[in-house]
Amino acid sequence: MDANDWLRVDEQTDVLVSLDECLNCVRRVHEEPAFWKWAILSIHNALQGAIVCHLSGTAQLGALAKRSVIASLEWHERDRGGEIKKVLDGSDEWGLPVYRLEREEDAFPDQWLADPGTLFERLHREDRRCEGGAGAVIAVTREQRKSFRRLNSLRKNFAHFTPRGWSIELAGLPGILLDVLGVIDRIAADPWPFRHMDDQARERLERILPQLRSELALLET
Repeated sequence: MDANDWLRVDEQTDVLVSLDECLNCVRRVHEEPAFWKWAILSIHNALQGAIVCHLSGTAQLGALAKRSVIASLEWHERDRGGEIKKVLDGSDEWGLPVYRLEREEDAFPDQWLADPGTLFERLHREDRRCEGGAGAVIAVTREQRKSFRRLNSLRKNFAHFTPRGWSIELAGLPGILLDVLGVIDRIAADPWPFRHMDDQARERLERILPQLRSELALLET
C-alpha cells in the first residue's frame, strides 16, 4: 500500500496546513470576498492548534477541559495504586510485552479539548494553567485579546451557520487577523510547542508567517 493512501495529521502539521490555507484565502479575497470566511476559519484553527502544542506538557494534559484533566489524573492514580488490572496479550513487533485491560470499565477516560476561550486564557495567564513543563506564558496585548474575541465570535457563526443574511465590515478584518498572527508568532518563537518539527516543516513555518503578515498588511492599508 502506498504512503499516499493515508492522511497523516498531528497538531503541528495541522497548524502548518491551516496557515497555508489562510494565506491562500487571503490572496484571493480581492477576487471573491467570501474567501474571508475560510481565512477566518483557517487562522482560528491555526491559533488553536498552536496553543494546544504550547500548553501540552509531557503528560499531554495542559490543553484539555478541566473534567478531562481530573479524570485522567484519577485514572493514573488508580493505575499506580494497582487498581487497573491488566493481562498479558502477546508481544509487539520488537518482542516487547503488550497488555490489555482486564475490565472494559477501566479504560482510559475520553479526552476533551478545552474551549477556545479557555485555551487562550491559559496561554497568557499562568494561574489558569493545569500542567507545568510546557511553553512559557505568552504576553498578549489588550488589542490582541479583543481581536481574539472577535475572531472567535466570527468563527462560531461561520461554523454554525444558520439560514440568515449576514453582513461583516471588511475594513477591520485584516487588523484582527494580524493581531492573532502576532500571537502565533510568539508561540512559534518559544522552543517548546514545535520542538518535534523537522527542519523542512520548521522552514515552511518560518516562510509562511511573514508571507501571511505581508499579505494582511497590504489589505489593511
